[in-house]
Amino acid sequence: MSEAHVENNKSKLLVEAIANGTVIDHIAPGQAINIIRMFKFLGKGNQLTVGFNLRSGDLGKKDIIKIADVVFSPAQTEQIAVLAPNATINQIEDYKVVDKYKLRLPAETVGVFKCPNSNCITNEEKDANARFKISTEGNQIQMKCRYCERVFSREVVLEFNGLGA
Repeated sequence: MSEAHVENNKSKLLVEAIANGTVIDHIAPGQAINIIRMFKFLGKGNQLTVGFNLRSGDLGKKDIIKIADVVFSPAQTEQIAVLAPNATINQIEDYKVVDKYKLRLPAETVGVFKCPNSNCITNEEKDANARFKISTEGNQIQMKCRYCERVFSREVVLEFNGLGA
């Protein structure tokens, strides 16, 4: 084997491909762990491959998650989009990408996040699910509670819900 060939192999990381499942790519650095927490993947025994702070041409750095035998519903991809609005979902079947799409922020989330306002009715009433209208102001994502009408940055809502940004 030539030295150039050996040197080339050293610069590549070999990560096991998944036969079926989902790859979430282009996640903002540090958010992969929050996606794993949100969906409680560590307690479910799912086969996960996670990369943190990997080099990315577009983002500089990125996180990535490969999860075997999981297909996300549209509602779940909207939840992921709040954490990682620039992420890409790759659906894998028989080791091949069969569907690939970029995430978009949903207009609203219902029952996903708790309202950081301690006086909000959703924190008092058992059956009240917090609803947030989502908007962007420049590069900032704003979340407005439909009940108490308070506006929070995405980071405040995530931090309050144990998903620090």
